[in-house]
Amino acid sequence: MKLFSLFCFAIGFLGVPSLRAEPPKDFTVMVYNVENLADVDRVAPYDDYVEAPDDPNSYGPAKMAKKLKTIATVMKSIGNGVGPDVVILNELEVDHTPESTVKDIPEFLKKYSGTTYEKMLSSELNDELRGLPAEIWLLKALEDEGLKGYTIIVGDVPDAAQKQQDAITNGLLTRFPIVSKKTWETPSARGILETKLQVGDSTFTVMGNHWKSGAGNPAMENTRLGNAKTVRDRLDQILQEDPKADVIIGGDFNTQYNQGQRYSFMTKTAIQDVLGSQGDAAMFKGEGKPDLYNLWFDLPPDQRFSDEYNGEWGTLIQILVTRGLGDGKGVDYVPGSFHQVRVPGVNSREPLGLPWRWTNYGPGWGASDHFPVIATFRVESEASSSGKVSPQTSLPQKEAVKVGFEKIDRSKLRNASVLKNATPEELAKSMGEIFVVEGTLSKIRPLEIDVDGKPYSLHSFDKNLKDAIRVMAKGSQVKILGELGLFKGKLQFVVRDSSWIK
Repeated sequence: MKLFSLFCFAIGFLGVPSLRAEPPKDFTVMVYNVENLADVDRVAPYDDYVEAPDDPNSYGPAKMAKKLKTIATVMKSIGNGVGPDVVILNELEVDHTPESTVKDIPEFLKKYSGTTYEKMLSSELNDELRGLPAEIWLLKALEDEGLKGYTIIVGDVPDAAQKQQDAITNGLLTRFPIVSKKTWETPSARGILETKLQVGDSTFTVMGNHWKSGAGNPAMENTRLGNAKTVRDRLDQILQEDPKADVIIGGDFNTQYNQGQRYSFMTKTAIQDVLGSQGDAAMFKGEGKPDLYNLWFDLPPDQRFSDEYNGEWGTLIQILVTRGLGDGKGVDYVPGSFHQVRVPGVNSREPLGLPWRWTNYGPGWGASDHFPVIATFRVESEASSSGKVSPQTSLPQKEAVKVGFEKIDRSKLRNASVLKNATPEELAKSMGEIFVVEGTLSKIRPLEIDVDGKPYSLHSFDKNLKDAIRVMAKGSQVKILGELGLFKGKLQFVVRDSSWIK
């Protein structure tokens, strides 16, 4: 049996009081995919996150410190620097060196209160600190950055875990006392992390998800049907005991909120047909099914996005709520409060406001390939109840929202010539940036362009676009748009739209 440090790191369990003396009137719940937040023990299923001293683009302590700083910065954008009260976390690395597990977190934080996570990951780093799991580093970083009072738990890993289940897991940050927690195994994906929390005299349940990847892949959808059934079966049990139970279901579902409409070739979808996600607000006043409301429906259709793929916005990160969160009792959702968390220059980059993805290039830079999403909830009582909430009723959009690669104003882009003498840090910051690329087409197979004497690979995810570039003669002078990237250790420009080669 595998022994991982996947037990509850619950400060609340240890009798440490919350920073809040009184239960809040309003509180926030965030879903945050932190894009492979790995520790630095040099043991990881993903090669990209194993430190290699002879590879400047490998992961390491300095890059982890950068990632932690960015996560804290994004979270501090909420609540005037206080941060969200509850965070469903996706992509925390599973700890593969359990001998260095931290069993007493308050004591650990006290022991290292006189230093910072940045010093611990640089001048003070030793073998003991190297072995700390990612969630402990995260908690220490949040404390140092002024985001205090959190308890952190992580999901259990099945004994017969497959690669993705063995690599990353779900987690939860909370400022509220933890009543109970359990991980539910689900096919070929991370386990569903269920946590019951206490706020004032009320309780609510949070179910953290990270389903099988490949949103548009029918084979992967078959697996997600099983993931959805795991959640649905457990939710049915909860609602059978209490039809008005307050349950928040969130995470990276690797599926669109409008999965059936966007991929009409799928005859049955996990999120809609099995789990029961929908946008009819009449659910809050009814009985039986449907009994879930997807908060994406609270936004106009053109504002429903959390990630990008092939020039289309996606909604893989989601929050769904049960009708109990709209009955004017206990905990209620605050209508219209749901939105993405975009911090320009930190996790969102111009000119299109795309997620600023993390890169291991050079000193590392970026945030995540997903925007977090957040919603506000209210603690109600018989004396202070504001009445039943009424989110708007909406239908799923049939078409994907386009990112708008064809609408880029070239006059506002930098010329790729600025990269000629760029430092590793400047190149890391430029990863994902769109440039005007002027140079000589030096190779056709594989495609390569020479810019000011510096070779770059040329690539497009669209075969037709690659063929259109290959039609150009070797040695010809070209002027195109390209998104700077890195592939197998070599810098490249990615052509994302046909308008970029015109």
